[in-house]
Amino acid sequence: MGYTVREIANRIEEWADPSWAESYDNCGLLIGHEDQQVDTVVTALDVTEGAVDYALSVGAQMIVSHHPVIFHPLKRIVDNGREGARLLKIIEGRLAVCAAHTSMDAALGGTNDIAAEKLGLLSVRPLVPVPEEDGVGMGRIGNLPKSMTVTEFAELVKRAFDIDHVRLISRNPKELVVSVALCTGRGMSFFAEAVKQRADVYLTGDVTYHEAEEAVAGGVSIVDAGHFATELPIAEAMAGYLQQQDEELKVYPYTQAEDPFRVI
Repeated sequence: MGYTVREIANRIEEWADPSWAESYDNCGLLIGHEDQQVDTVVTALDVTEGAVDYALSVGAQMIVSHHPVIFHPLKRIVDNGREGARLLKIIEGRLAVCAAHTSMDAALGGTNDIAAEKLGLLSVRPLVPVPEEDGVGMGRIGNLPKSMTVTEFAELVKRAFDIDHVRLISRNPKELVVSVALCTGRGMSFFAEAVKQRADVYLTGDVTYHEAEEAVAGGVSIVDAGHFATELPIAEAMAGYLQQQDEELKVYPYTQAEDPFRVI
């Protein structure tokens, strides 16, 4: 059975309703002909040049990404810049692009639920719930099965996300923690809510120097596992979701993506 671009976008929006997105965001169908036929989809964290090349190599007609390929207003699309060249390659390759960004962060089973599951958290609930939507909202808060030190929790994060380092922000790394709040990607805008709900430790990415300084002064520990690592699993999750909808639809997660940061 074939699908149109709009039908694939609708499937994603049934999972991650665009109305749940933050006001600054740009979710939904961003590029493409709505009635174009689709039999192959690539899912990705970011619509990088590598992801576009991969989609074209497998004969895909559509990319479903977490981060929007168009986020800020565009003044021109020309081939003498990286962004313009990438967008032109997408358009000329007749690739449609749909994004589920903060809508997927809020969604049941989305980025934050995946992170909570990886950590084995219990009694998980949204940190900032969407009214009248059970289990939907930004961030998550739950409990570890047993207490551990902040340092041990940082090691758990490394194992859970298969990474070799995190940034630990803590006045007392030996302090025992049970209650964990988290927000994948850059989630420091919800840190105050985590403190308000008495989380012992907060997991997120992209923590700035001054944010870290304030957290230490306030006595609340933070584990910064990076934007990339905390959200990369959504590519495979979106692929699995679409594949469940129709086994005949060819869906390929772009797993060759690499964190742009290197520790040397």
